[in-house]
Amino acid sequence: MDASARALDERFGTTGFARKAMRKAFPDQWSFLVGEIAMYSFVIILLTGVFLTLFFKPSMHEVVYDGSYTKLKGVEMSEAYASTLKISFDVRGGLLVRQLHHWATLIFIG
Repeated sequence: MDASARALDERFGTTGFARKAMRKAFPDQWSFLVGEIAMYSFVIILLTGVFLTLFFKPSMHEVVYDGSYTKLKGVEMSEAYASTLKISFDVRGGLLVRQLHHWATLIFIG
């Protein structure tokens, strides 16, 4: 099998074409890496943003906080802030997802 592949390569020069095509698809320049980092961080922003959208309530309506964070119990705040506290402390993995969203956004902008 190896000998036949080598013979085909010597006859048609396929590895040179494949190497050139791969170099065109994935260049060796550092600027390509910057684009990849931006793309991957954008994908993370989209995925975490969809997750956070399911729990966030963007209302400025005043509510009295009655969540699991005891230092703010009984404090009047906007419903948006109360939902952010709920995501952080009551939703499983919510704070991790918020931090991923935050840092991916900073990397994307950078």
